[in-house]
Amino acid sequence: MKNVVLLCYGKEIEFKRTLFAVLSFWSWYDRSKGGVRVIIYTDNPDYFKPYLADFEVSYVHVPLSEIEESTKKSGLIYRFKISVIDKTYQQYPEDDVLYIDTDTFFITNPQNLLDKLVPGQSFMHLREQTFEEMVSVYKWLNTETLDAQEFPRSFLNLIESKTFKVGTQQEQFNRLQHVWNAGVIGMPRTMKKFIPDVFALSDEFFLKTKWRISEQLAFTVVLNAASKIQPSGEVINHYWHYKDRVDPRLNELFTHDFRKLNTNRRLIAVRRVTQKLDKLIYHEQMMTNTKNYLREKDYKNGVKFAFKALKGMPLNDDFVKILKYRFSKVAS
Repeated sequence: MKNVVLLCYGKEIEFKRTLFAVLSFWSWYDRSKGGVRVIIYTDNPDYFKPYLADFEVSYVHVPLSEIEESTKKSGLIYRFKISVIDKTYQQYPEDDVLYIDTDTFFITNPQNLLDKLVPGQSFMHLREQTFEEMVSVYKWLNTETLDAQEFPRSFLNLIESKTFKVGTQQEQFNRLQHVWNAGVIGMPRTMKKFIPDVFALSDEFFLKTKWRISEQLAFTVVLNAASKIQPSGEVINHYWHYKDRVDPRLNELFTHDFRKLNTNRRLIAVRRVTQKLDKLIYHEQMMTNTKNYLREKDYKNGVKFAFKALKGMPLNDDFVKILKYRFSKVAS
């Protein structure tokens, strides 16, 4: 059995994102195959039941007090992500786990991904920069009162100063290893024994560096040491940086009329939205890349990503203004 796991609490928009993520899974997955259970950890299970009554969904009520207790050591809410994966393994020790953040949705049939949850292999969303490159990435987060680059610099100093326990081994991490996005975490049941290491490293990383992505770093180094990490971006869209573009579409989708639709029509409607949003987010990502390269005066890559951004999408007035301004600087 495969468990698709989500954690949802707080504002209503979080519940809509979660609902969309779950329905997007069922809109692409062949339900006749079975073998999958969705588990939602939430402080409000009743929100989902009118929409998901026809699907294999389990709810685990998680009061806010429990979340606060789990995170009090570091103050990081992300630490509870580790907790729900741990709870799932405790409840279903013979099952594999695919954890997804609420700001995700499926864009194709996940069967192949689920089939590859096997010993020696794990999944995260996408590979990002190296630990060393993160220092430059964080330059853009610096302010007059905050040296954001100090977080990755402190992390580099930490990992190069000692070894770390992963399973029965002492591991030496290095600055050339890549960070992986933790919006998706897929782990076969054979890897449940490494969850205590994820907890321990997440806490140590944060307490010694104050870097708020410590849970992401912990999953990255543990899964990398214990397995081969595979990307899941071709199956799952993680729109963490583009919530403002997605949320209005979710408000348009989840209306009173949507609840009147039968199950098949709901899934058809959701699947259509996943296809539209996947194109929209790709467009936004290419726009962001274009702006960043032009800001760095890398005009070759700026032009390349500008063409990618405009391919198949209507011109955005703001984007056109940016292009005109940047390229006018080249001509002057």
